[in-house]
Amino acid sequence: MIKMMRVDDRLIHGQVAVMWSKELGIQRIIVASDTIAANDIQVSALKMAAPAGVKAAVLPIDKAVGILNDPRAQQMKILVISNNPEDLLKVAEKLDEKPVLNVANYGRIGGGSLSSKTKISESVYVTDHDREVLEKIHGLGIEIIHQPLPSDGRQDFMKLLGGK
Repeated sequence: MIKMMRVDDRLIHGQVAVMWSKELGIQRIIVASDTIAANDIQVSALKMAAPAGVKAAVLPIDKAVGILNDPRAQQMKILVISNNPEDLLKVAEKLDEKPVLNVANYGRIGGGSLSSKTKISESVYVTDHDREVLEKIHGLGIEIIHQPLPSDGRQDFMKLLGGK
């Protein structure tokens, strides 16, 4: 069972590896990204970042979906992460279940300057394209939240985005 999907520029890091894994009782972390799965160095680093007792896999999107839709996955507590909402839209469109999506740390690292993005919170900046993708995910019946840490209040991301 997917306990949560998360958009996070940093993928597996301290907050995810320690706090969220413990909070959600995670047994598996799946990074779903065709690009990252093709980079052996990133794959190795991400697997090492997983906390003790939690298995991490970095998989192309179609392979991740196959595993997530496998009936055996219902017995596990899984966290699915990508560093962009577009990858998670591709995953969500093919999932049998509708897990919550946490947009927590996104848009500050990587492409484009912050001046071309809308600030949603201290840790989230989105482009118009990101907004469209997130609205599509929400349109699939997936609740989207903003909660960087388990101790932070859970906020309705679509309200922060200025949507529904």
